[in-house]
Formats: sequence, structure tokens, C-alpha cells
Amino acid sequence: MIIEEVSSDAYRTILREPYHIFASADFNVHNEKKAEHVYYLLFKDSKYRLGLIAAKIQNTLVSPFSAPFGGFTPLHDDIKIQTIELAVDLLEAWTREKGMNRIKFTVPPYFYQESYLSKMMNVVYRKKFIIENLELNFHFDLINLTKEYAQNIWHNARKNLHIALASNLTFAKCDSPEQKETAYQVIQLNRSVRGKPLRMSWQEVLATSKIIPADFFLISDTNQNAMASAIVFEVATKVALVIYWGDIPDFQHLKTMNFLSYKIFEYYKERDFDFVDIGYSTEDSLPNYGLCEFKESIGCSIAPKYSFAKNV
Repeated sequence: MIIEEVSSDAYRTILREPYHIFASADFNVHNEKKAEHVYYLLFKDSKYRLGLIAAKIQNTLVSPFSAPFGGFTPLHDDIKIQTIELAVDLLEAWTREKGMNRIKFTVPPYFYQESYLSKMMNVVYRKKFIIENLELNFHFDLINLTKEYAQNIWHNARKNLHIALASNLTFAKCDSPEQKETAYQVIQLNRSVRGKPLRMSWQEVLATSKIIPADFFLISDTNQNAMASAIVFEVATKVALVIYWGDIPDFQHLKTMNFLSYKIFEYYKERDFDFVDIGYSTEDSLPNYGLCEFKESIGCSIAPKYSFAKNV
């Protein structure tokens, strides 16, 4: 097996359909300015087997460098464990040759591609990578959105959903640029109140939404007051990822987030998606207890999201 360091155009030609959007050439080219140097690597024996987009940041090879997760991408579902082993060995040697002394990568939660990710976990464990972070990631399996949904969630979530459903709230997908920006501003206000500024500016969100299919949603009252909103990216086949969501504190007594989450589940269920990924509720592995409990209360399952690292 060999490593080919190629251009983003060549990478795009070979790896046309990565199993998640953050592994695509287009997304990473868009974010190249955030790294010292971005590498597009292909692993090949008799044919191409794996790809990896990674960046040099402070003497470390990092994947992703501007996304929730990254890591190796198989070109085919039947990737063999031995092939992954060879690729990891080659990457370590290649990283040293490039003058870097550390590798770090974060992989998606298992439900994105369970068989491949299980193989990868086994390989990096045996190759002596350490788990640098273990985030708790929450997702809703849309097979569970049935007529019995309200009966199956936690008691407090059921009560809050009933309050929201009785409050004459409306859920709408944003069509105009003005509506989409309003959705962003609602989330921005929510984060400002909580002292947690958004990582992406409105212009960055708008630019990214031209690369990744994106939906913007607003919750309003009968007077058309914007009360809560969400920005959701379609990041994999039948997987929608909530990038940002939040409500305006003055309206929280109407349980707007319970209503918003339920309507998002309903929207993607109707579009025949499999999962809504609500993201992680830990920071450097430390849980935000309130967020964890809220996401679990509305019916979400929990999967680990690992960050692996190794000095080479």
C-alpha cells in the first residue's frame, strides 16, 4: 500500500461520495484558510481503499480541522481490517516524514457507519492511540417517532410538549434570506444570554449552506414573534445534523424547545430520513448536565464520539 498526496480536485474525483459531508473535498477546500496546510491523502494498493483529509496545526496532523468529526474515509463498504491497519501504519510514517510528531482525529458516532467505525476503533486501540476525548453525542432514531412518541418520552418532556402544543405555536421552514437570518439571530441571542458566543458568524453559516444542504426553521406565536429556531445540515445519507438551535429566554415558559425538537423530528421523518443528530452535550468530555437530560428526555439515544491521538 502507498500514500498519494493529491490535489483537492484529484481527491474529489476519486472519493466522490464520502459517507459524511465533512469528509468531502468541497467542504474542506472551503475551510482551508483555517489551517496552516491541508493535505488530501489517498491510500492505494491494487486500487484506492481509503481517503483522509487532514491539516497541519502546531506540528500535529489533525482531522478534522474545522468540523464536528473527520478521520479516514473508506471508498467501499467492504473495507478490510488489515487494510485499515496498513493505512494507519503508513500515516504514522508519513506524518514523521513531514516533520510532525503527533496525529489526532475525531470520528463520527457509530450510527453514521457502524461496521466500518467498529473496525477503525479496534485498529487504533491496537496501534496504541489514546482516547483524548469521549464526548456524549445525542441522536434521535426516527423509527421511534410514532403515535406513541409522547407516551414513550420522559414524564417532564411529555408534560412540556403538551404545554407547547396547546400554545398555538407555529413551525415553519425559512424560505427567504431574511427569514434565515432571523433564525440565526434568535440562536445568537440565546447564546449571548448564556455567555456562549457562536463559533460561526452569519456570513460563515450562509457560505457553508451553499456547500452543505441546509434547512432553517422558526417557531413563532400568533403575532409572528420569532421565539425559537434551528439550523440543520444534511450531513450524510438520511442523517440530518442540528448545527445550532435555541430559543429566546422570554418565551421559555411555552416550552418552545420541546415543540421545536418534536417538529424537527416530524419534518425529517416525513422526508424519510433515518436519524436526527442533535450533537454532543459535553465539552472536553465534561457533561452539561441540563443539556444531557433535556436531550435524553425527548427520546434521544446516546453514542460516544471519540477523539484519538498518538505521538509519532
